[in-house]
Amino acid sequence: MKRYAPAYAGITYSTIFGFSFLASKSALEKLDIFELLFLRFALATLLFLLLAACKIIKLSYRGKPLRQLVLVCLFQPILYFTFETFGIRECSTSTAGLMLGAIPVTVAFLAWLALDEKPTWIRTISLLISLCGVGFIALSTSGGENTFFGLLLLFGAMASASLYNVFSRKSSRVFTPMETTFVMMVSGTLTFGALALFKGAPDLFQRAAQVLPNIAYLGGLSSVVAFFLVNFNLSRLSASQASVFSNLSTAVSVAAGVIFRGEHFGLLQATGALLILLGVWGANRNGAGIAPGYGFDPNSK
Repeated sequence: MKRYAPAYAGITYSTIFGFSFLASKSALEKLDIFELLFLRFALATLLFLLLAACKIIKLSYRGKPLRQLVLVCLFQPILYFTFETFGIRECSTSTAGLMLGAIPVTVAFLAWLALDEKPTWIRTISLLISLCGVGFIALSTSGGENTFFGLLLLFGAMASASLYNVFSRKSSRVFTPMETTFVMMVSGTLTFGALALFKGAPDLFQRAAQVLPNIAYLGGLSSVVAFFLVNFNLSRLSASQASVFSNLSTAVSVAAGVIFRGEHFGLLQATGALLILLGVWGANRNGAGIAPGYGFDPNSK
């Protein structure tokens, strides 16, 4: 059971992220994007503090190099969410899906350079298969005009997510997944809170009360649970193995749209979902355990 924990974690957080767009879409009918991000991360931070106060979780940073977490937080959530949000506004959903779907491939390349995690040829082929699956789904969505600025923003999101995977993997040598996730939530709260206040947020909490279940989903499941599982996987798997689960979220999002919004599901979507699942399986079939030389030892003091 322990051997397959990263696979279960990857499937779980991909499912949570896949359904999160429904919660975000509803919440954005009442809130500005920075207001939503602020409330999402603020709730997550409060949940962490409550769990720590009740001694359900342990957060210990004494004697640890906190500077290692600065780059983790900079790339995710700060830069990634900013680039992604404005990039999607400037480009078609198909372009955004295809570019963000390339994140696992970029992660594999950066992990090879920065972490000396050279992917096997089977894993490389699996990553490309998963990318093709995202491409099929992207082609099936409605088109739209792309701007050069929008493409640059999406490239920034892709680079941010890729670098986050690498630096979170590095930080897992020192910090537990829970400790890394908590600092990420605090950084998101402070950054997006400042941006929301700068833009002005009249009647923020009154409007937030109207979409409270959506904020609870995004702050509790999509932030606390899902990001903890992401950081857990990055402490147990190679960066390329862990990142490929992100493409599974694309397939889940398609399924969520079909089930809850009655969106069209055709041959291209079915083919794309199948290729994504095949790629995820292929990238992780031989590596469910802890990668040598990395990871948090739960038995250490």
